[in-house]
Amino acid sequence: MFKRYVVRKYAIVLLSLFVLSCQKDEKEVDILDPNLLSVSFQKANNPSLESDVELDFDNEDTFSGFVPYGTSIRSLIATYEFVGSSVQIDGEEQTSSVSSNDFGKERMVSILDDGGNGKDYLIRLHYHTGLPIVSLSAFDPETVAREYYIPAEISIYGGLDFQDIEDRPIQIRGRGNSTWTAEGVAKKPYQIKFLEGQEVLGMADDRRWVLLAEYFDRSMIRNKLSYEMGQMSSFDYSPQGEYVELFINDKPQGTYVLAQKVEESKNRLDIGDNGYLIEMDQRYRVAEDDVHFESPIFRQRTEKFSWLDTIYNIKEPADIQYGSEAYSNIENFVNAFEEVLFGDNFKDSEEGYRSYIDLDSFIDWYLINEIGKSVDAYGYASVFFSYVPGEKIKMGPIWDFDLSYGNADYSATAFYAEGNHVNQHPWFERLLEDDFFRQKVIERYTHYFDKRDEFLALIDKFSDKINRSQVLNYELYQNLGEEMWNNRLAVFQTHAEEVEYLKSWLFERINWMNGNL
Repeated sequence: MFKRYVVRKYAIVLLSLFVLSCQKDEKEVDILDPNLLSVSFQKANNPSLESDVELDFDNEDTFSGFVPYGTSIRSLIATYEFVGSSVQIDGEEQTSSVSSNDFGKERMVSILDDGGNGKDYLIRLHYHTGLPIVSLSAFDPETVAREYYIPAEISIYGGLDFQDIEDRPIQIRGRGNSTWTAEGVAKKPYQIKFLEGQEVLGMADDRRWVLLAEYFDRSMIRNKLSYEMGQMSSFDYSPQGEYVELFINDKPQGTYVLAQKVEESKNRLDIGDNGYLIEMDQRYRVAEDDVHFESPIFRQRTEKFSWLDTIYNIKEPADIQYGSEAYSNIENFVNAFEEVLFGDNFKDSEEGYRSYIDLDSFIDWYLINEIGKSVDAYGYASVFFSYVPGEKIKMGPIWDFDLSYGNADYSATAFYAEGNHVNQHPWFERLLEDDFFRQKVIERYTHYFDKRDEFLALIDKFSDKINRSQVLNYELYQNLGEEMWNNRLAVFQTHAEEVEYLKSWLFERINWMNGNL
């Protein structure tokens, strides 16, 4: 198609030689306007290339293409075919097949005529799969543990859309639970810590970041989609993440999501030094130095789940101590809230639960988790809430959606698009007994139902974004079409089928909820 376009352009140029001039607005216009006909990178001029690379034209103003990993993208020689007297980049004249330039970022190319008039074009050259590249080095991956950090180095090639980060020291440790500990899982998640706050891939500066492996979500889209839903909610803060290619000591590790860690900070969950961030988690999953408390009322309400051993893990303040005043304050406040919530007068607008909780965040947290049927959100793990003394409890941030949207067949209530799951969480099971709360949920659901096409479009967008990357990812790990502990029923042979399953499941789920809330 591109070759036919070039031939057509040449034909137009030859035909125009027989036309003398035309008048427009009383000014003479040269029909032979400057035009860029093609851009290529020839192997003969670029030894780092494996073969010639000819860029595609969008028929407007942009030439784009891909060069493989290992190409010297910072010093490439382009070959131009054009109509005009000269080619310039950033005001510097170029010699086709001779001039070398850095094409690691978008470049503007100007085609000029003898009078200095011209037309501008963009060259967007994607490196490797087109995703940003995170390179970790100066450590032995076999020595990484979840319990402590070790020193390492990082550099990030931001690609066409983000700023690069040059080599700098960091600390790294393992993270996660099932992905880190499951037998036979070679693709591991990590947490990294910069020595000082650092903006990363357009996300606000902070020290701690996580690299999500997405091993058990073979679409590699569920977390990213849920983050986008969180951005559309009433939460004060919802995590962000960007797809990247991860390399460790120059060895490819596949497709990851580099995401913000859920924590207190001015650019994340801004609850100040006195605010609390709590995670409902299982006792066996918390570290020895974590500070937590138990809720007798919550435990009583979860007796039907014999496997639950839920505790309230205090993530912030990080320096809290057992028996301190700060410890007693949060324990007492949560217990007081639950006593009211499960008391006889819980529906009262003044004396009931409404005086303890931020309704908007509770409703949005419930709906996003119920739409995705997040498997742990009934009170098992990754259930976050915050509290600032003098204010109300707020649910969120949302987190951990790889085993959601029909990707956990070990839970019948979580696997199928019909029915509810998160309403088994004792707090929400009780709240939904109140007609006032239930009506607020129904009204708010319209906000998400109306965005159903946008959600499906986001899935397509993310699928396109990682299309090249996922091919290499599954060449490394080869877990497409394989039964895994989390999902033995919905297993597909290709990434495209995984994406289509996610879309169809979500479409069915959103429509079911619309008729059954």
